Amino acid sequence: MKNVNTFCCLFLSTFFKFSLLVISLISFSGCKSLIEKQAQLPTNTETQVTSLALDNVWSGHRIKPYLLTRGKNQFVGYFDANRQMTIAQREIGKPWRYTKVDSWLGWDSHNYVTMELDADGFLHVMGNMHGDNLEYFRMTRPMNVRSIKRVNVMVDRAIENKMTYPVFMLNKQGELLVKYRSGGSGNGNEIYNIYDRKDKTWSRLHANKFLDGQGLMSGYFEGPTKGPDGNFHLIWVWRNTPNAATNHSLSYARSADLVHWTDSNGKPIALPLTLDRTEVVDPVAPFGGMINGNVKLGFDHKSRPIISYHKYDEAGNTQMFLARKSKSQWQFKKISDWQDFRWDFSGHGSLGRFPVRPQAPELIDDNQIGVIVRKNDDILRFIVDAETLKTIRIETAELYPSELEPITVKSNHKLLSYSVMDMEHRVFKGLGDKGKNGSEFYLSWHSQPGNRDRAHTNISEPSVLLLHEVKK
Repeated sequence: MKNVNTFCCLFLSTFFKFSLLVISLISFSGCKSLIEKQAQLPTNTETQVTSLALDNVWSGHRIKPYLLTRGKNQFVGYFDANRQMTIAQREIGKPWRYTKVDSWLGWDSHNYVTMELDADGFLHVMGNMHGDNLEYFRMTRPMNVRSIKRVNVMVDRAIENKMTYPVFMLNKQGELLVKYRSGGSGNGNEIYNIYDRKDKTWSRLHANKFLDGQGLMSGYFEGPTKGPDGNFHLIWVWRNTPNAATNHSLSYARSADLVHWTDSNGKPIALPLTLDRTEVVDPVAPFGGMINGNVKLGFDHKSRPIISYHKYDEAGNTQMFLARKSKSQWQFKKISDWQDFRWDFSGHGSLGRFPVRPQAPELIDDNQIGVIVRKNDDILRFIVDAETLKTIRIETAELYPSELEPITVKSNHKLLSYSVMDMEHRVFKGLGDKGKNGSEFYLSWHSQPGNRDRAHTNISEPSVLLLHEVKK
């Protein structure tokens, strides 16, 4: 009888492990992270990846952390397993130090973390805002993450109560600026502040509003991006209502100092920017298939700005386009020829996983420009002629080094094994400086997808946030 019981226990144990394996495979196959596609790509055997775990982090929905490298110092901002905003700091090669601030994440996928280091070594952190009161934190002692404290007012408490999309940047003099949207989707204004290191105070960069939707629309920006010509280039779309389908009128402006702005011909533009006084690159109409977040800016072999974006073609299909200034006017060229493919998006909140995600055009050489586009689970690189923008060929590409995928999966095998929910493999490329010998830094983790900023039915277990240093 004892042997029978032992046999039954062994059988049940084996069956249980087999069941978990099946669940793991089902969950793994549902992970929308391009695992199958990237597994088919050739691996660069010379690539060296050094990975380390940072923390257990929130995985209940898609939310973007931040990785900043300045010289030998690194900073990471993220939401921990309890949804609390956490900042980590290290000198590369040395242990991490952590601190937590009094800011907790809800279900909104817009509420990312962003940060920048000023010239005196004080870290500035903003985030967790989507039409919310100011959430801003700053070191009180340089290069000391444990000294980070909340700052209740930047410039004007009266308008710092409905803030969205904060972005830090540095001007040509290395001065720290931050920009954000004040107001709501379809009715918001862009505001720039500049930091005084001596007085440790912020002030408005512009005497007037930077952008004014005149109560009819708001702008969704990409940049400003400093180009090879030394100027800052800015592109944006206008949006009439919270409905994402009402994006329209791809627009452009440039500046030498972020204060005074001109069009592509050098003609001054009086602030605030309004639709009737700014330069329209492509007059895509509302419901024309263009969406904020999917307009990307690069530069060609003659340092000219070139923009990748999508819209509907004459047949109603979603297609990729490139726009570039040529002589006195902007020209746009369709580079894809997708048949029976239409992304008919609409509605409010985070839209979940986009079926199309273009990246900024990149110069391959004096004759070719490359544009990487994710179309569903396919990662494509359009190779176009640098002069005509005509598509030469389309090839398979990668969004990030394929070596990162199995490392993240291995670290999160329990999460993937015990969860029957679809999980996305998330990768964020670090910003700022490169590492020794040109190495690059990435963050990776797993999360559930967005759910239009609403709660999921289930909350997944925490994911392991990993930092990778990649050398090629």
